[in-house]
Amino acid sequence: IARIGASKAKLRELIDANIFHFHEIHDGFTFSETQQNQIDAYNLDRVMVDRENIREELNALNFPLYFLDYETFPSAIPLYDGYSPYQQIPFQYSLHVLRTPDGKLEHCEFLYTEQGDPSKALADALQNDIGGVGNVIVWNKGFERGRNEEVARRIPEARAFMDSVNSRLYDLMDVFKKQFYVHKNFKGSTSIKKILPVLAPDLSYKTLGIQEGGTAAESWYKMVGEGLSQEEKNKIATDLKLYCGLDSFAMYVIWKVLDEM
Repeated sequence: IARIGASKAKLRELIDANIFHFHEIHDGFTFSETQQNQIDAYNLDRVMVDRENIREELNALNFPLYFLDYETFPSAIPLYDGYSPYQQIPFQYSLHVLRTPDGKLEHCEFLYTEQGDPSKALADALQNDIGGVGNVIVWNKGFERGRNEEVARRIPEARAFMDSVNSRLYDLMDVFKKQFYVHKNFKGSTSIKKILPVLAPDLSYKTLGIQEGGTAAESWYKMVGEGLSQEEKNKIATDLKLYCGLDSFAMYVIWKVLDEM
């Protein structure tokens, strides 16, 4: 159940009642609206879709739409000047661009393959790919906003652009956090890896050489380090591009499914 772990008393109450599955929950228990919606979606096998609020959210977006995803490396010991322990180093992005509602989807990408701080190269590439108008769509915008603010601090000449991007961020995850779409197979999660198989079952991370962010970070660190052959580095670069590319493409596909409702 969504966020049930944050309520130890409620979790203990369920365990003490020997309740471990949704179908065992009875009327004697009370839950938050978010949790109850999830329980109802499962027990009633009902998809809950608030089309009016979804339409209102998406109609407020301004084209072009930029679907942006970062990959980052959190180094315990700072690798470069200007970083703190465990501060994320953004080394890659994938960007899918839809300039008009019926336009052709475009794709841009950046992957830093050299040694040294990627910040300036990433900021320069992003400024070339993202124009001055249009919403930048992300998943969990607090993360992207934070990385943009950090890049702006390290690269002062990029501040105006990064501030502009942050002012135009839209978090597509909000549709699901606000309970405008509830499906039992989300399992109470708003992770894109839980949403995507439901809304776009033909897309999958399972066939990729890299399937999650932790592996992506470790692979990049190996790639820019010493000891790998050029062939091995090329393979990692290809896998990183496929993984990050699917993240931003998945956001576009989810947006399109919602928009067509």
